[in-house]
Amino acid sequence: MGLPDKSRVFDAVIGAMRARLQQTQETLSHTHKAATHEEARADNKYDTRGLEMSFLATGLTDRIAELRQVLSAYHFWTLPEQDDVIRPGAFVRLVDDDDRELLCFVAPYGAAETIVVAGQTIRVITLKAPLGRALVGKSEGDEVIVKVAGQAHVWEVDQLK
Repeated sequence: MGLPDKSRVFDAVIGAMRARLQQTQETLSHTHKAATHEEARADNKYDTRGLEMSFLATGLTDRIAELRQVLSAYHFWTLPEQDDVIRPGAFVRLVDDDDRELLCFVAPYGAAETIVVAGQTIRVITLKAPLGRALVGKSEGDEVIVKVAGQAHVWEVDQLK
């Protein structure tokens, strides 16, 4: 099976990020309601339910701001055309020695994500991830080695879009 079109993958990355933003906003709304609900009032000086909800709301608010910032950055970013080397915006098929494949989209912003496009599971990685750092500058046919939990994982760059 061939690789999906890179622009469809990119659209799916943006869609997944928008969905995560929506979900986080809904969670924040529920958290605000829970923090201000009558049952959240402290029964005694050791009851911290309301305080815990307000800490959670603060964290969710920060996450929403971060997601909005990433979506805004993507708005001004242009998906690069096919290149000879891996860089942000590359769509890559990796194959290991057991012929297991790993499809990766190297994202310039955001966080790790798994998306499905045309029935294929694609791992979205950034340059913050060990695999993302190891891929940068590689070309088709190059070997990529990443140590995870003390164990080396070896892949070959099979296809690059």
